[in-house]
Amino acid sequence: MLYSEDDKESLIKQFLPKIKHYALRYHHIVQSVLELEDLISAGIKGLLEALNKYNPSLNVPLVAFIDYRIRGAILDEIRSVDVFSKEFRKKVENVKKTYKNLKQSGKDPTDEELANYLNITQEELQEVYQSITASDIVSLDSFVVGENGDKLNLLEVISDEKNIFEDIKFRELKEKLTSAIENLSETEKLIISLYYYEELNMKEIAQVLGISLSRVSQIHGKTLLKLKNFLAKEVD
Repeated sequence: MLYSEDDKESLIKQFLPKIKHYALRYHHIVQSVLELEDLISAGIKGLLEALNKYNPSLNVPLVAFIDYRIRGAILDEIRSVDVFSKEFRKKVENVKKTYKNLKQSGKDPTDEELANYLNITQEELQEVYQSITASDIVSLDSFVVGENGDKLNLLEVISDEKNIFEDIKFRELKEKLTSAIENLSETEKLIISLYYYEELNMKEIAQVLGISLSRVSQIHGKTLLKLKNFLAKEVD
């Protein structure tokens, strides 16, 4: 279907609040290198691309397709920016690997245990937690491949997007992950709920909890580390 310039302008106005929502949701990841307007522009580009690529025969509602392409375009813009140095990325991977190894003892390692094992300070560990939030929001690892070949990632499991749990295996996985979330601290559960279910951005969550934006990112990063480790174990 071809859209006139007036149609496109009307759709941009209609979806601009959604575009701004996603831009604000992810801007904290790259706020040091990208302006909010850069992400909004990427979202508008994603909307226009959606109009060009939409195929009604796929039986996917246009609104859902546009929403998907808007968020995808914003995340692609974020991925195009190399926020972290190679050395820092290595530190992040070391924390993830060490957490997984220590977790095999049967309990979540404390921050003190992690820092001591890695010979880093508590401040460095918190910095890593914050970066996990930034890197994993835009690149949550895929753990499961469904019967139709679609990959399932942690973000989809938590937010239950695209009705992907019709399959028994996926429903069981969600039940187990829900149980894992119940074992989180009250603050961790609240942040997961506000971010993935209520779709608040990090700044809004900080205001709700009365803590700093950096602290929200740190807690969120540590929580993702716990849940990703759990999910990887469940689907091995």
